Amino acid sequence: MHTIGLPKTELDTPALWVDLDHLEHNIATLARHFKSAGVQWRPHTKGIKIPAIAHKLIAAGAIGVTCAKLSEAEVMVAAGITDILVANEITGRHKLPRLANLCRHADVKVAVDNVENVAAIGAAATMVGTQVGVVIE
Repeated sequence: MHTIGLPKTELDTPALWVDLDHLEHNIATLARHFKSAGVQWRPHTKGIKIPAIAHKLIAAGAIGVTCAKLSEAEVMVAAGITDILVANEITGRHKLPRLANLCRHADVKVAVDNVENVAAIGAAATMVGTQVGVVIE
């Protein structure tokens, strides 16, 4: 069944419903603002969740995206986003190898707040032959 053209009350949820003209206007407004301020911008994916919108933001001048957690970063990398900051610490024997492997496909940086976490990230990266960028909080 084709959903394009259906009234929004007929759509199954969840569904992305976007006014593209408004979206593109808002992206252009943000891009102008950051350019005139002379700063780089890295929008957070928590408000968009959609890689196609992230690509539009990057095309407009964003340097990459910020994700809250590793699984969100994995979705963005799978969709071709290559510059990602994970704003929350990543820990644990299951997630650190995933982080290190993700760095084979994109420039991924992660926030850290203690030396033990930095050492664990470094060990995971060494095991798979990658480097993980860190931002110290």
